[in-house]
Amino acid sequence: MTEPTGRRKEDQVPRKRPSNGKEQLNVWITKEAKQYLDERYEQEGWHLNEQIEEFIRKDMAVRRGEVVEQQSLPLINELIETKLRKHLAQFRTDLQDDLYRDIVAEITDKIERSTIKIGKITTRAARDGGINRHMHYTSLSKAYGPEFAEKVYQDAKEQTNEELMRPKNRERRDD
Repeated sequence: MTEPTGRRKEDQVPRKRPSNGKEQLNVWITKEAKQYLDERYEQEGWHLNEQIEEFIRKDMAVRRGEVVEQQSLPLINELIETKLRKHLAQFRTDLQDDLYRDIVAEITDKIERSTIKIGKITTRAARDGGINRHMHYTSLSKAYGPEFAEKVYQDAKEQTNEELMRPKNRERRDD
């Protein structure tokens, strides 16, 4: 080793650095760690420098992985949230479309059935009204004569037309 003054000690031979880009590492380790490294050499045939380089590479990978993980987790989280929001929005849209379609189909069906019912009721009311009119006319005609029956029919017709044409807010005429 060299002294801080840059001069070599007389009993030391200068060391040459290998040209393959490797650095020398002089460290003190515990007895247990040295025994472990020796046992590994006996079991696997890995030299001390190979084992230490492997440990360092693994530690570097773990630490770099932690850094990558710390840097990428917010991005991954944001990506997942974005995808989740997108899929939830699509789900809501699909659900709204399905509900709208179902509700519109049900309302359309009810309107159609109600329209058919109203048509049937109207037809029956018109038929029953016609039957009643003929029955009353016939009864009046037999009891009081055809002229009287015609006069009653015309009066009833005029009064009904008046009532139908009268606005709703006016009171009914009591005759």
